[in-house]
Amino acid sequence: MAPAPHAGFSNIEFGFADAEKESAENPELLISAFLDESHLVEKAIKGSPFLFLGYKGSGKTAIAERANLLQQHDPHLLVSVEQLKDFSYLEFKMTSGGAGDHQTRYPTTWGYLLLLSLLKSLERDEGGRQRSPDEYRQVVAGLTALGLMPVPRLGELVKRSTKASLKVGIPKFLEGLLETVRESPDLRMMQMVNVLEQAADHFRTESRHVIFLDGLDAVVSQRDLQFQSLAALMREVDRLNNHFRKREQQFKFVVLCRTDIFERLPGADTNKLRQDSGVELDWYDDPRHPERTRLVRLANVRARASLHRKFDVFDEYLPPRVGHRAIRGHLLVHTRHTPRDLLQLLKRIQARAGTEERMTATQVKSGIRDYSCNYFIGEVRNELAGYLEHGQIDNAITLLTSFSSPRITTQDLRTRVTEIGYGALDIEGMLTALFNCSAIGTIEETDGKDRYTFKYRNRTASWVPGSVAWIHPGAWKGLNIEAADPAIGA
Repeated sequence: MAPAPHAGFSNIEFGFADAEKESAENPELLISAFLDESHLVEKAIKGSPFLFLGYKGSGKTAIAERANLLQQHDPHLLVSVEQLKDFSYLEFKMTSGGAGDHQTRYPTTWGYLLLLSLLKSLERDEGGRQRSPDEYRQVVAGLTALGLMPVPRLGELVKRSTKASLKVGIPKFLEGLLETVRESPDLRMMQMVNVLEQAADHFRTESRHVIFLDGLDAVVSQRDLQFQSLAALMREVDRLNNHFRKREQQFKFVVLCRTDIFERLPGADTNKLRQDSGVELDWYDDPRHPERTRLVRLANVRARASLHRKFDVFDEYLPPRVGHRAIRGHLLVHTRHTPRDLLQLLKRIQARAGTEERMTATQVKSGIRDYSCNYFIGEVRNELAGYLEHGQIDNAITLLTSFSSPRITTQDLRTRVTEIGYGALDIEGMLTALFNCSAIGTIEETDGKDRYTFKYRNRTASWVPGSVAWIHPGAWKGLNIEAADPAIGA
């Protein structure tokens, strides 16, 4: 729908913080206003890489949601998005059962869950079902009798798989398909995976089936169990994708995972998977030329799609400068160089727009304050949930709020911890967590100049005990920190 004749900045749709919500409420943004210069969606659907890594807000879920929308225009593409947000890793462990090594049992259990999800997708393929032989139909009939068809979402599937009735039914299901059924539950699960795998092998279709696995990092509660389970998931996805590729079946599983979570997974082959099958979503570009950054281009793509004309949203609707810095650089310095950060910042500024054609620097500053208080601090809290307990997160935010300057030494923190009464607080552990989510960086003097390091700039950087911390400018207003120029340390 075309905008009103005098549509302006307030009429631009910058999108939602949640790509799922965006897909449901404004799918056109993911179709016509999606910046994908690296062809990430095509790589996910057709390419060899299956592991898409990025920090919160980098656009992992948007890839899956765009692919999900694209299938509406391609009769030979079937996309499913499986969410693990409500996935119980304790029930997953129960489903795995047995007393054997989890490094063997967990991949087998994932194979069972993933292959059932694939069969759910295959059942949507009417042409393929009609062409497929009895070997496939027999397995589907048995799964239906077991109560596993139609296949529910993964969270419900793992719950259903812990029920005693299903455990009793699986041997009977296998008896109709195999000459010998193993007595051990572990071996029966392996046989189940083999049967499901062969059923998929027998399916005859010209269509491509892609299953995205998202929400792996929504909750990090039982860390050891969750990380062991996710490491097994990566291995099994790799195995299944290789299996189907060798058989020239167009079936693929795609894993969307936070980079920092992936880096904490156990196993000796995670780096191999990252190098051979991984794609990194990194939006950081040279901030010395903000007009050339992909984030600025993304904002303009969304603005132009909304107003149906070619223009530069920064030049037309925002002041040339705020403080001592040009507008694009000033806004970027308040972000961690992710699409979510910048688009949410623009939405907060947009909410301050008046009737004037161009916003003032004062209005922009007001929007930045809103963004810092009501978005940025909340994002930091959410990201810290993967590292700290709830009470520890509250303590970390309280400590940062108690400082009036963005520059904090470890000794400053120790003194303040004693004053507030957080005597048992693990200061270095807290600082490591804050650094990993780019709530803080480090500052050190080199050749008479201050040098700043943030995780979002250098993904291999780590917190070094004893470093001097520098609070991210995006958090300043939310923490009541007043500093001369947020461009410093950006």
